[in-house]
Amino acid sequence: MRARPTRRVRLLILLAAAVALSGCGLSAGPASNPVRTLNIVVHEPPRVGLAVQLPGARPTAASAFRYSTSRRAPVIRGSVHPAGATLYVRSPSGALTTVQPHRNGSFEVRTALAPGRNAFQFIGYQLGSISATARVAITCRCAAAAPAVSDPSTATPAGQATAAGPVTVSATAGEVVIDPIRAPAPPSSGGDGRWMNGFELTEYYPALEAWSVGADVPAPGLTGEYPIDWLYGAHGLSMEGEGIATDGSWFHIAGLGAGGWLTAGGTPASFGTLADAPFWRTGGYWRTAGGGLTYPLAGGGWSNGPGVKYIDPPAGISFAPGPAKPLGYLRSIAVDPRVIPLGSYVYIPAYAAVNGGWFVAQDTGGAITGRHIDVFVPPPSSPDDSGGLATGQQVYVVRPGQAVP
Repeated sequence: MRARPTRRVRLLILLAAAVALSGCGLSAGPASNPVRTLNIVVHEPPRVGLAVQLPGARPTAASAFRYSTSRRAPVIRGSVHPAGATLYVRSPSGALTTVQPHRNGSFEVRTALAPGRNAFQFIGYQLGSISATARVAITCRCAAAAPAVSDPSTATPAGQATAAGPVTVSATAGEVVIDPIRAPAPPSSGGDGRWMNGFELTEYYPALEAWSVGADVPAPGLTGEYPIDWLYGAHGLSMEGEGIATDGSWFHIAGLGAGGWLTAGGTPASFGTLADAPFWRTGGYWRTAGGGLTYPLAGGGWSNGPGVKYIDPPAGISFAPGPAKPLGYLRSIAVDPRVIPLGSYVYIPAYAAVNGGWFVAQDTGGAITGRHIDVFVPPPSSPDDSGGLATGQQVYVVRPGQAVP
């Protein structure tokens, strides 16, 4: 079980279509027996907007277009809306990557072309919305294969490749290569698995040290020092269970320790409203003269006024290098094993356009109870980027030992 008791759930977006009944009118008919009619309006989920632009061409929202160039590595630019949506790109080699858009929704993708036709697929995705796709066919009029594009800041987390195939995470999580499970969609009925209804879907991800603004402090169980808010804050290791440092190294929380969570005001936290939301563990911070919660900043000063009294970290809390488990982005899910046994393969139609829809149940969590599935996804560029959840979802479960279609 993951060490964290729960996590920050990203903004709610309902995937199910809502049916609104509006207005009642009378149709023509005998005066003694009027016929009542209803105007039925079906509201679709919101749609993701996606526009792609190649050098010298205008931005287009077309779902497919062709382009010819003599450049071996043109930059594909574009935009995705809402800005919190995630952009997935499938390269000519078949590798699926995620590229985090900027805060305004714009993005850049650097290509490496071979002579002839190169096919790219862009998927703008947000859980609870209708995905947008764009297929770009680039004919390269170049004489030789383009050199590989390398990024010296990337690192492969130890243990990731065992269960999830090749996973490369940059220090800023700007691009992540994922290795989805390749299998056809299950039958609408029958097969070795069974369809189950009424699931809630949420997403979780490792915390990035790059999100932190706090000063470096010693971390129990680790050598060296790390940002205090990355250790004890709601956007850090204590909440998400594991995280990625700025040099690409992975760390996880080994011992959760005693105590729960506090709000930004320093009072006990709950999950009822945003004002009650968890902000900090019950230790590893300073109290201000007025009793508020504060911590030192990396750039100098304090987050909420000068601290006058230090509160020790929760008893028993500790951290360790490496990922907590060998999970795979858009491959692993956390489940309640009383509902879905660990080791099961699960098909989630809501993700079919992103990774093909198949996942393996490899994780659990204190907040994952009943018909609740938590999907392990690449970390966003900011912890405040919107994600989503979907309710009332149908999934197909193939228990361990049974055949995947």
